[in-house]
Amino acid sequence: MPTQTLSSPQAPTRSYATGAAAQALPLGGLLRCVSSGYLSDGCSCQATIPSTVVSAAWDRERELIGGAEDRFFSFAWRGGVWFSFGLSDGRVRGVYCPQHNAARAERSSLQSLGLAS
Repeated sequence: MPTQTLSSPQAPTRSYATGAAAQALPLGGLLRCVSSGYLSDGCSCQATIPSTVVSAAWDRERELIGGAEDRFFSFAWRGGVWFSFGLSDGRVRGVYCPQHNAARAERSSLQSLGLAS
């Protein structure tokens, strides 16, 4: 998957109440990492990213590869690789922060090799 780096003004760090997230939660223009429980020691992840950054990454991805279908995509932001799901209509649904993206990718690799328990 192609990755791209987007620059964006620094967003303020905020803390939000925890809860299991089935999709990214819009938090005043921020999306929160959807990781909860099994990837983060029983807690929902508090990492956030401006929704405008994710939308711009998805727009760029659709320009480069085409946006005829819903699919996952990766993009770089602030030195980390985020993972998200983009819809063909231009909307974005869910993000994984760099830490949980890496953990998710490792779990997927182990499962495909038949090494996960």
